Amino acid sequence: MKIAILVGTRPEIIKMAPVIRECRKRTLDYFIIHSKQHYSEKLDGIFFSELDLPAPKYNLNVGSGGHANQTGRILIALEPILMSEKPDVLLVQGDTNTVVAGALAAHKLRIKVGHVEAGLRSFDQTMPEESNRIIADHISDYLFAVTDLQVGYLKKEGLPESKIFKVGNTIVDALLSHRVQAEKTSQILSELKLQKKGYYLLTSHRAANVDDPDALREIIHLITKIPGKVCWPIHYRTQKVLKGSKIDLPENLTWTEPVGYSDFLTLLSNCTAVITDSGGVQEEACILDVPCVTIRDRTERPETIDVGANVLVHRDAEAMVAALNRPMPPWTNPFGDGHTAERILDIVTGQHAQPVPRTQDTVCVAGLGYMGLPTSLLFANAGVTVTGFDLNDNKVNEINSGHCPFEEKGIPELLTAALKTGRFKAQTEPAPADVFVVAVPTPHENKKCDLSFVLSAVNSLLPVMKDGNLLIIESTIKPKTCEDILLPILQSKHLKIEVAHCPERAIPGNTLHEIVHNDRIIGATSPEAAQRAELLYSTFTEGAIHRTTPVTAECAKLMENTFRDVNIALANEFSLIADKFRFDISAAIELANKHPRVNILQPGIGVGGHCIAIDPWFLTEDIDGLNVIRAARELNDEMPKHTAERIQNKIAPSARRIGILGVSYKPDVDDARETPALEVARLLSERYEVRCHDPFVKAWELELFPLEEVDGWADALVVLSNHKIYGSKQFRSPLLSFDDLISAEHRELELRHHHSASDLTLAGVVPRSSNSLQGGRQASTPVLRDKDLPAKMVRQN
Repeated sequence: MKIAILVGTRPEIIKMAPVIRECRKRTLDYFIIHSKQHYSEKLDGIFFSELDLPAPKYNLNVGSGGHANQTGRILIALEPILMSEKPDVLLVQGDTNTVVAGALAAHKLRIKVGHVEAGLRSFDQTMPEESNRIIADHISDYLFAVTDLQVGYLKKEGLPESKIFKVGNTIVDALLSHRVQAEKTSQILSELKLQKKGYYLLTSHRAANVDDPDALREIIHLITKIPGKVCWPIHYRTQKVLKGSKIDLPENLTWTEPVGYSDFLTLLSNCTAVITDSGGVQEEACILDVPCVTIRDRTERPETIDVGANVLVHRDAEAMVAALNRPMPPWTNPFGDGHTAERILDIVTGQHAQPVPRTQDTVCVAGLGYMGLPTSLLFANAGVTVTGFDLNDNKVNEINSGHCPFEEKGIPELLTAALKTGRFKAQTEPAPADVFVVAVPTPHENKKCDLSFVLSAVNSLLPVMKDGNLLIIESTIKPKTCEDILLPILQSKHLKIEVAHCPERAIPGNTLHEIVHNDRIIGATSPEAAQRAELLYSTFTEGAIHRTTPVTAECAKLMENTFRDVNIALANEFSLIADKFRFDISAAIELANKHPRVNILQPGIGVGGHCIAIDPWFLTEDIDGLNVIRAARELNDEMPKHTAERIQNKIAPSARRIGILGVSYKPDVDDARETPALEVARLLSERYEVRCHDPFVKAWELELFPLEEVDGWADALVVLSNHKIYGSKQFRSPLLSFDDLISAEHRELELRHHHSASDLTLAGVVPRSSNSLQGGRQASTPVLRDKDLPAKMVRQN
């Protein structure tokens, strides 16, 4: 298939950029035609470079002119290109003369036309853009509508439903992909001496507002009434009218030449509010949570008004001031999820299934733990109605009162926002829904997958399930669980329900970012179920979404963590070899990693967390005769024993009391699932008195003591989870570094080092005068510290 993409103005370049990038990503046969309806470098050329787009294959160099003149010249120049290139489809976007000319030329040559942003209606026939939209829609073969509203308009005009596709708006794709980069690269705020949230942004380019000097004077009068500094990037056409009509600019105005996309995005993102007559800016402001006031009587983006993001005031100064001072409740972006370009190309290349309206699906999430709660809140804040189901009364009450039951950055704020919308609630009974998501723990029992929590959750949901529902399992499960266990359960109840496995792939301490940004795997029992799950997750997922079969998804998730476990085992076994041959393990790893194809991890005290220590057993549970994975798992399970032995060899023989600092499976989280610190503590308690402390973990299998009852009491402190808070503490009890713990030095050498500051430094133990603990006092005897204790690698999940 050959695709032609026609653009002509700044908004078209920006909104078609995601489609162009997706064509490039898929290595499709495509080319770009630029009418140059905007002929200034500042108004269009700069956007190709800023958005990293290939140069157009054809430039028509049409420039400005009357509507008939401009439209006619585009038709004349475009027709021979289309006849020569013979594309299968021409994609156009928006409502300009370029769009209507392109659609007419392709339609008469029997080339299919895809109209991006179809169905927009202002119902103001005095606007030339309205005529362009209607004409383009009625001669297009693919009508890519943004929301249900535009779908309804197109149906009312008698256009066939087979041509209409609700896909969202590509401006969301563009904003999400470029916003962060714009913040990093743009210097526009400092250049214009603007403070974040310390100015209002004005954009005005509609002919009705700026071509008529009297109307333009009204715009200038509006600026004088705005309560603060105003920034206005002024279109060249408007500059001519201002100069020709000798209109003075007010003192509270900072104006600039037209700016590039990064600069404009930065100006819009950081203003107090925007005053505009642009349809595209209304959308962008709504998406970026910026209050908008539109100086027009009507808008083709009524969704912005419906959600409370926008107010129409025409050129009424009093109404404008009132709108700027209105209460600003939070709203939800109605324009899509950032995957619009993908859907458009799926449709034109014939890869799409029948669309499933996302708005119909309500969700019930079983399990409100480390993954179930954030997933529920992300759905709710994306506009999905969600019921969270958990059997724990205290947890449910805590969540409904606005308190997160565990430590995780960003979750409390997300919970507050979700509760305010009214789209989320927690309860101890399951609720009827369209989609059910199971996110409960999957422990292991005798090195086998314990599915009891998953099966209990599914059985609890059965009474409220009905035909047509979708069951999604996020919990980690062993291979063939969906096909061999869950589907038969549903079929035994005579329920026609599809199943999908969408495994979580996030780490405590960074859960929200990873749930949103990591790629998502969907293994579903049918293409329709896969699409339905993808539409649901795409409400918040910014990573790529990959569809596959259930068993492939199950095994892919298990292999991710198995790969890490095996590589950790390799590093740990290398450290045991170092014990034998007395070499510097850290130096050996660093030197080995100088090879360009080698990346050995750091050794540690074992492997913990809810995935790495478990998933390899699930993957190999029903497999005989294959031993690499099992051997690695067993070696890592043995590391707490080796750690306890190393501790005994490193501390003074007279020591009787050991304080363990940090018991979570990785630093700076409250998650102690499968932590190797538990076995280390148990082994040490056979010979020593042991007290444990952790600033994050609230409950553990062993008693946790306040820090003041551990430090000073202990003959030696052992840091097994290197929380940052420990780096700022001054300890009274002796300290020993983790590097020294895993080194091959004898205890006698270490004790001798205590008599010489220089010897101590050479041995890896830092003298008292050093600030090795990030400013804290270093004691005369060592602390066992994992120093990121290969936490980055060893106990990370």
